[in-house]
Amino acid sequence: MDADRRLYPRVFADLSAQANKGSDQFPVQLVNLSLSGFQIEGGGQLAALKADAGKAGIELSLDFQLAGKTLSSLCRVVYKRRMSADRAALGLKIISMDEDARSVIADYVQSRL
Repeated sequence: MDADRRLYPRVFADLSAQANKGSDQFPVQLVNLSLSGFQIEGGGQLAALKADAGKAGIELSLDFQLAGKTLSSLCRVVYKRRMSADRAALGLKIISMDEDARSVIADYVQSRL
Protein backbone atom coordinates (compact mmCIF):
# COMPACT_ATOMS: atom_id res chain seq x y z
CA MET A 1 0.00 0.00 0.00
CA ASP A 2 1.77 3.06 -1.25
CA ALA A 3 -1.10 5.43 -0.60
CA ASP A 4 -0.28 8.32 1.71
CA ARG A 5 -2.35 7.83 4.86
CA ARG A 6 -1.93 11.33 6.19
CA LEU A 7 -5.01 13.13 7.42
CA TYR A 8 -3.51 16.42 6.23
CA PRO A 9 -1.49 16.59 3.00
CA ARG A 10 2.02 17.95 3.25
CA VAL A 11 3.74 20.11 0.67
CA PHE A 12 7.33 21.03 -0.07
CA ALA A 13 8.57 24.33 1.35
CA ASP A 14 11.96 26.00 1.36
CA LEU A 15 11.61 28.56 4.14
CA SER A 16 14.05 29.97 6.68
CA ALA A 17 12.78 29.50 10.21
CA GLN A 18 13.90 29.70 13.82
CA ALA A 19 13.46 26.89 16.32
CA ASN A 20 13.46 27.90 19.98
CA LYS A 21 13.88 25.68 23.03
CA GLY A 22 14.10 27.65 26.22
CA SER A 23 16.74 30.33 25.68
CA ASP A 24 18.39 28.36 22.85
CA GLN A 25 17.67 29.47 19.29
CA PHE A 26 18.53 27.49 16.18
CA PRO A 27 18.35 28.71 12.58
CA VAL A 28 16.63 25.97 10.56
CA GLN A 29 15.18 25.34 7.14
CA LEU A 30 11.50 24.37 6.98
CA VAL A 31 11.39 21.76 4.19
CA ASN A 32 7.76 20.66 4.27
CA LEU A 33 4.59 21.56 6.09
CA SER A 34 1.00 20.53 6.65
CA LEU A 35 -1.80 21.52 9.00
CA SER A 36 -0.55 18.93 11.48
CA GLY A 37 3.20 19.49 11.43
CA PHE A 38 6.51 20.36 9.83
CA GLN A 39 9.82 18.88 8.83
CA ILE A 40 12.83 21.05 9.59
CA GLU A 41 16.53 20.63 8.88
CA GLY A 42 19.42 22.29 10.61
CA GLY A 43 22.78 21.96 12.27
CA GLY A 44 23.87 19.04 14.39
CA GLN A 45 22.65 20.79 17.54
CA LEU A 46 19.13 19.69 16.55
CA ALA A 47 20.12 16.03 16.91
CA ALA A 48 21.49 16.79 20.38
CA LEU A 49 18.19 18.19 21.69
CA LYS A 50 16.88 16.38 24.76
CA ALA A 51 13.58 16.41 26.61
CA ASP A 52 13.28 18.60 29.69
CA ALA A 53 13.34 16.79 33.04
CA GLY A 54 9.94 15.29 33.80
CA LYS A 55 8.73 15.51 30.19
CA ALA A 56 8.35 12.53 27.89
CA GLY A 57 9.10 14.39 24.66
CA ILE A 58 10.95 17.38 23.28
CA GLU A 59 8.91 20.53 22.77
CA LEU A 60 10.03 23.63 20.91
CA SER A 61 8.54 26.65 19.23
CA LEU A 62 8.96 27.35 15.53
CA ASP A 63 8.78 30.83 14.00
CA PHE A 64 8.74 31.51 10.26
CA GLN A 65 7.38 33.83 7.56
CA LEU A 66 4.68 32.65 5.17
CA ALA A 67 2.57 34.77 2.83
CA GLY A 68 3.98 37.94 4.39
CA LYS A 69 2.99 36.96 7.93
CA THR A 70 5.08 35.79 10.86
CA LEU A 71 3.76 32.47 12.13
CA SER A 72 4.57 30.79 15.44
CA SER A 73 3.66 27.37 16.73
CA LEU A 74 4.45 25.16 19.68
CA CYS A 75 5.55 21.71 18.49
CA ARG A 76 6.55 18.30 19.77
CA VAL A 77 9.41 16.41 18.12
CA VAL A 78 8.06 13.13 16.72
CA TYR A 79 11.30 12.01 15.07
CA LYS A 80 14.96 12.96 14.78
CA ARG A 81 17.13 11.87 11.89
CA ARG A 82 20.85 12.58 11.70
CA MET A 83 21.67 13.37 8.07
CA SER A 84 25.42 13.81 8.63
CA ALA A 85 27.80 14.75 11.43
CA ASP A 86 26.60 18.35 11.29
CA ARG A 87 23.05 18.09 9.84
CA ALA A 88 19.81 16.76 11.31
CA ALA A 89 16.14 16.63 10.36
CA LEU A 90 13.27 16.80 12.83
CA GLY A 91 9.63 15.90 12.33
CA LEU A 92 7.41 18.22 14.36
CA LYS A 93 3.78 17.78 15.38
CA ILE A 94 1.89 21.00 16.04
CA ILE A 95 0.67 21.23 19.63
CA SER A 96 -0.74 24.75 19.43
CA MET A 97 -1.04 27.52 16.88
CA ASP A 98 -3.47 30.40 16.54
CA GLU A 99 -6.31 30.16 14.02
CA ASP A 100 -4.91 32.93 11.79
CA ALA A 101 -1.65 31.01 11.38
CA ARG A 102 -3.57 27.81 10.71
CA SER A 103 -5.56 29.59 8.00
CA VAL A 104 -2.38 30.90 6.31
CA ILE A 105 -0.91 27.38 6.27
CA ALA A 106 -4.16 25.91 4.92
CA ASP A 107 -4.17 28.42 2.06
CA TYR A 108 -0.49 27.74 1.30
CA VAL A 109 -0.98 23.97 1.26
CA GLN A 110 -4.15 24.17 -0.85
CA SER A 111 -2.44 26.38 -3.43
CA ARG A 112 0.33 23.78 -3.89
CA LEU A 113 -1.74 20.59 -4.20
